[in-house]
Amino acid sequence: MKSAKNMITILTVIIISTSCTNESNIDSPVKTTSLTLQGSWGARLYVRGGEDLNYYVKAISNGGKGYNYLAGAKEIINSYPTMGHVITNATNNANSHLWTLRTNENIDAVMGVSGAVIDEEFVPSLANEQVIIDVITEFKNANKKVILYLNGMSPAKRATATGAASWNNYVAHYFSNNEHKAWMNLCEGYIKRFEKLGVDGYWIDAFSSYPGNDSERTEFVQMIRNVDPDVIVAANYDKDYFKDMNGNFLKVDSDGIEDSDDTDYKIIKLTAKDPWSDITAGHITPLAQGAPPNSWAYEEFTVADIKTSATTSYDGSKLTLKHLFLPIRSTWSSERSELMFDGEQAYRFVKNITDAGGAVTFSTTTNIDGTTMEDEEIVLKYVNKQLEVNAAPSEYIRPLGAYLVGEK
Repeated sequence: MKSAKNMITILTVIIISTSCTNESNIDSPVKTTSLTLQGSWGARLYVRGGEDLNYYVKAISNGGKGYNYLAGAKEIINSYPTMGHVITNATNNANSHLWTLRTNENIDAVMGVSGAVIDEEFVPSLANEQVIIDVITEFKNANKKVILYLNGMSPAKRATATGAASWNNYVAHYFSNNEHKAWMNLCEGYIKRFEKLGVDGYWIDAFSSYPGNDSERTEFVQMIRNVDPDVIVAANYDKDYFKDMNGNFLKVDSDGIEDSDDTDYKIIKLTAKDPWSDITAGHITPLAQGAPPNSWAYEEFTVADIKTSATTSYDGSKLTLKHLFLPIRSTWSSERSELMFDGEQAYRFVKNITDAGGAVTFSTTTNIDGTTMEDEEIVLKYVNKQLEVNAAPSEYIRPLGAYLVGEK
């Protein structure tokens, strides 16, 4: 057990039940699971990675953006004491090659210490890797659980041509073109360092694009658990959506009287769709499909489903906690996009989910100084204030003019 985790009591729940499994009927009893995020709400502090991090933290006077991510961490801690967890970054969002740490003992062992970095594009400077170390340490000292975003696709997918060539040459020269082994080895070196900082889990994005098959995905997750047996894993691998009694997808036709988007979209259902996850990735219906992050259908179906049961199971061998992860704005990361939640709707989401024993994370954005956007702060402070007094949430009412396909 790592020292940074000794401050946290891990809630281990043994449930002998078959009522909260996946759609299939499971006859065998559900085994032990650690529900460490049960009843927790959180936010995201998006710390950039790789060479991007150098640019973001460089002073404006020197041509950078002047982000102070440590100030952002302290703001979250001081402003929202009821928050139980935070998602921040091992890799840059949507970029598996851009890491927030630089030094990797596994790479040193393979290549030799001199010039061991695969490509400078992939890592921040030695001084700037301290940013994520300080951020994680700040959260852990405040007794917040820390989940790291880790993109699971090949580093060559989003790197520059030079960076991709460097990675491909590394895989060919040192791993006989076995990219799975190379990628797992690289990640293990960083995960060992994050484990020493007391990191609690990993939200693995783009796991369907992992450079390997399902057996190799299982090896990858087991590698993480070998480094840290207490770790929480969420794999963004596959999604489930609500269906009607005939097996057809329910779709939202209208979000209300002012809805000008004719796109009909499915409604996310938090079902365990893989054998690896301890919590569901919780990723909502993709925004590109026309689904707003604060859809009335999420309140009417997704949140209601969590209230029915806060756990799900892939095959009956363990329970997976239902966790909803959704942007607070109309996009996942842009602070310039429209704020979608007001305080009371956000509180309804949080209160109903956490009271049921589920977990919810808002994907928040950062201002030009690295702290949370002020309009988002207003919403989150309202949620925190209401939680502190255990206020009853307002009653959900379907918006005027909102309906499913086939209802009108």
